[in-house]
Amino acid sequence: MLLRNLQNLLAGLYDAPAEHDVYDFLITDATHAAALAGTSAPPGTDEQLLVAEDEQGVELSLYVDQAVLERLGERCPLRSLSEENLADYCTALEGVSHFHYFVWSAGRERTVSLLELELQPRWTSTRARCG
Repeated sequence: MLLRNLQNLLAGLYDAPAEHDVYDFLITDATHAAALAGTSAPPGTDEQLLVAEDEQGVELSLYVDQAVLERLGERCPLRSLSEENLADYCTALEGVSHFHYFVWSAGRERTVSLLELELQPRWTSTRARCG
């Protein structure tokens, strides 16, 4: 439920409606994520957006390590954010943000670069601007 809440918060912040539920694309098993990425080694991070594109379309998964989600379940950052859950919160938020931005862009037939995912520009909302 936490990842959906984060996705909805991002959707509201950027005025970018959630077109797909992050939980429909979530993978929590490192071995499964490695297989989808075509490697034998588990992901080097606790979060990774997995994208495969071919002539028929795009396959998408979001890997967030199960241990991260378990720790966040014990110390929900939406109730209280502290040094005990900050790193896990940032990991989960980054993954959900990457997922949401990619899905939002794909729905508008926009390409997305790795650099753009990392920089996460203000999408199109005027509400997200300061000043």
